[in-house]
Formats: sequence, C-alpha cells, structure tokens
Amino acid sequence: MAPGPDRPTTAPDLTDDIVLLAAFLLSSAHGLLDEPPAYGPVRCADGARRALELLDAYGEPDPALLSVRTQLEDAMCGSMADVDLPSLLRTACEQMLDVVTARRTGAPHVPATG
Repeated sequence: MAPGPDRPTTAPDLTDDIVLLAAFLLSSAHGLLDEPPAYGPVRCADGARRALELLDAYGEPDPALLSVRTQLEDAMCGSMADVDLPSLLRTACEQMLDVVTARRTGAPHVPATG
C-alpha cells in the first residue's frame, strides 16, 4: 500500500479519551443486551455527554454545546426518576440541530435563551 498524505496526529490524551469513550459505548451496547429497554436512551445521552466533554476539553469552547452538556450532566447526576427524558432528549436534539446547521452553513450560532 502506497503511503498517503501526512495525517494529522492526535494528542495522546485525546486518543486515550476517545478510546475510553469507544469502550464506554461498546460496553453499553453489550450491557443493553440484558438490561431493560429504558436504559438505552440514558446510555446514549450519557455517550453524547461524554463526547461533548471531550470536545470541551480539547476543542474550542462553544456555549451552545456547553449548554447541552450541562443539561445532560444535570440529568445524569440527579435522580433519573425526576427527569422527563423525552423532553430532555427532544430539547438536546433541537439544540444540537441548531449547532450543526450553523456549522454547516458557516453562520454564527447564537444559543437560544429561555
């Protein structure tokens, strides 16, 4: 195989954290084979929270993404019995869509308030 163009290197700490995220996702998938169906959405939300945590640690801070991560952290750290999971996920998805749309169009993203 012919060598391709130089690939950017990833910082060792970021590489380790991505490996841990992949391990979390795989162990979650494996656990879901025997866990109640309601665990799936929570595990996916926690995976998203962990990914946003990595982005915050290694990337440029984005207030909109920090807002999503904070909402997810608040839900994950408290009693899940008190969390309206469908509403939390709907809101987080809408906020992520705003961020993705703004990034794809090159428009500055202004987080919604309220």
